[in-house]
Amino acid sequence: MTLAWHLLTLLASPADLAAMPSGDPTGTSLPRCLEREANASTAGQTECETTALRDYDRRMNLAYAALLRRLPAPAAQSLRQSQRVWITFRDAEDRVRTAIYATRSGTMYVPMEAASGTILTRDRALQLEGYARILSIER
Repeated sequence: MTLAWHLLTLLASPADLAAMPSGDPTGTSLPRCLEREANASTAGQTECETTALRDYDRRMNLAYAALLRRLPAPAAQSLRQSQRVWITFRDAEDRVRTAIYATRSGTMYVPMEAASGTILTRDRALQLEGYARILSIER
């Protein structure tokens, strides 16, 4: 990949990265899953979101592990601390999201709640992948 592409991705937000053609394969496959006629039901929509969430979680963990291997000890420790705080935030956000959606009735809210969780993990996965790209740029 070119230096210009790497620099562009450093300045991009997670949403910008998701819009890039090869920047987010999960973000490309999720809308296709949601658009399939077989997934028009609440269960189908929720399953698409759950599949995407699992993939983003996998990608986040891979990027995190790669960063820990490549970073010097002080930076790796900062990353560990940041990830622990992010996990605490994610878990708290899951609880509040569940509480908010529990106040609603109707099946449309089930995939909406699932999508909210997917977005949270997507953003962190793309952020860590962006950090990993920074380390791939030669000095």
